[in-house]
Amino acid sequence: MESYEVHEDVEQNGYHHWTQNPSVWFVTRFIDLDGLSCILNFLKSMDYETSESRIHTSLIGCIKALMNNSLGRAHVLAHSESINVIAQSLSTENIKTKVAVLEIMGAVCLVPGGHKKVLEAMVHYQKYASERTRFQTLINDLDRSTGRYQDEVSLKTAIMSFINAVLSQGAGVESLDFRLHLRYEFLMLGIQPVIDKLREHENSTLDR
Repeated sequence: MESYEVHEDVEQNGYHHWTQNPSVWFVTRFIDLDGLSCILNFLKSMDYETSESRIHTSLIGCIKALMNNSLGRAHVLAHSESINVIAQSLSTENIKTKVAVLEIMGAVCLVPGGHKKVLEAMVHYQKYASERTRFQTLINDLDRSTGRYQDEVSLKTAIMSFINAVLSQGAGVESLDFRLHLRYEFLMLGIQPVIDKLREHENSTLDR
């Protein structure tokens, strides 16, 4: 299956299957055809225009739906580079895509072994996006005003949910030192004044 076939299938009929709670047969068939690798390869090879398009959003949506199935979730987590490639999609300016990526990453934090994969993916993204330190893009997005209130609320809520998952799951559950180290990373990036600014938002979902 070539990458352009993934594009065509998503645009014409594939996305409907994924967003409507894919059946075990559909997921099994998708896995057998190595569909995940096709999607990941497409994501890695996108040009800028495609990365900002609905195609990108749809492909991330396919992965998100795949992970709603236990078989699909195990397949995604077992793939050697899936979480890293998904994390690369944080570089898009498309807010719907970015929110979906954060939701996937936050969910991965909750499964055994997932938290470590997410932290490794954020280190990978740091190099990919030439960040000074990991999580820098997230704090920048948290602090940035887009001028589109609903989109801004969606993105900032997704970022805060992801940060909460990073801080509350994984090794930090058992190790106070580990949890404090992660908190210190965010504090050094200036998250506290950013959160103080967020409290000015009227939307109650951000004021917590």
